[in-house]
Amino acid sequence: MNYDSIIIGIGILFAILLIKKTIPRYLVGILIALVICYGLSLTDNGLLNTISFYGFGTLGLMFSVYSLIKTNWLNLIIGFFAFISFFWKVMHYPYANEIKLVMIIPIICFCLTLIKKKEYKNELSILTLFVAYELIEFINLMVQWFN
Repeated sequence: MNYDSIIIGIGILFAILLIKKTIPRYLVGILIALVICYGLSLTDNGLLNTISFYGFGTLGLMFSVYSLIKTNWLNLIIGFFAFISFFWKVMHYPYANEIKLVMIIPIICFCLTLIKKKEYKNELSILTLFVAYELIEFINLMVQWFN
């Protein structure tokens, strides 16, 4: 078990603990789908891993659109960066490492949401999962640079 699985597992655990505070059913659906995507990614089946990867990207886009409609800018930044990371990987665009480097922005935004967590209590479970993913992306870049 590597640190990627540990970080995502901790994010999943916190998200499941916070599911009771997630009120809109749309957000609960996104959260459950994200947990299922993580579960599918643990298998050795290539097709299920691909479905998990595309599902994660699609859910990132759905959460970003929801945050844009609700004008929650910090949530939009966190969801958008998760989607952009997915999109860059799928399209094999250049500057993927630069995208991983700017993952520090959604991590800082998550810290700001923790300061004002009463305003973001509905979305905090989903934000925890996205930030766990973004933290893994950032750590992977740092490990790549220092090795």
